[in-house]
Amino acid sequence: MEQTEQQTAKLFIATPCFGGLVTQEYMESIIACTGVMRTPMTLSLLGDDAMISRARNTLVHQFFTRSDATHLLFIDADIGFPAEAPARLLAADKDLIAGMYPIKDRFWDKGTQENILRGEPQESASLRYVGETDAMHETWEKGPLMRTHYAGTGFMMISRKAIARMIKHYPETAYRRIDTAGSGDAGLYHALFDASIDPETGTYLSEDFTFCRRWRELGGEVWLDTSIVLTHAGRAAYRGDPSCRVGMVHHKAL
Repeated sequence: MEQTEQQTAKLFIATPCFGGLVTQEYMESIIACTGVMRTPMTLSLLGDDAMISRARNTLVHQFFTRSDATHLLFIDADIGFPAEAPARLLAADKDLIAGMYPIKDRFWDKGTQENILRGEPQESASLRYVGETDAMHETWEKGPLMRTHYAGTGFMMISRKAIARMIKHYPETAYRRIDTAGSGDAGLYHALFDASIDPETGTYLSEDFTFCRRWRELGGEVWLDTSIVLTHAGRAAYRGDPSCRVGMVHHKAL
């Protein structure tokens, strides 16, 4: 299925959710999105695969072979997003564009202090983002869109044209699932999302960063919309020390 300029945009939202579980933040965002999106959309959940890279490749296969959607939008099950965010990515008209979401941790270091001194609110200054780079800090872009090398797949939109180009250029990624019957090209999946070692730096790349590297090797561009505010929902542990509060009024007086 080749995308044409005349083809009406259609969105295929793909969510790996092992165990069939999604967060409240994700579900509320999906419901809100359906209320404002004017673009036809399909929601595909995959809850039975514990291997995230294979789950993403399965969802790519469903998008490319079983739908006529023009764009694939990965949204992970622990991501909350503004209702209009998918439409904004679509309007950017990029083959690969993503939003940035925080890592599930806080950092109380020099970098956080510098962020606060530069005027960032304390509630976000201690966060670090998937795909954040030093080069990003030094770049002054006009508008919220900026090019980068890597982006996380937790909130990433990919055009059908990009998937088609990568399948054609990387035939060695084709594979068949041992648990799925099928013959011919219709039974072929493609491991476009797979962990790898960067041949230049020796860095271990997760499946989303490998995908971005492969796309850039074809001359493609990776874009970020830095204006989209995303929530990365997850478990937090709260370790207290109540002994510090004992007699604290008297300590202050001293």
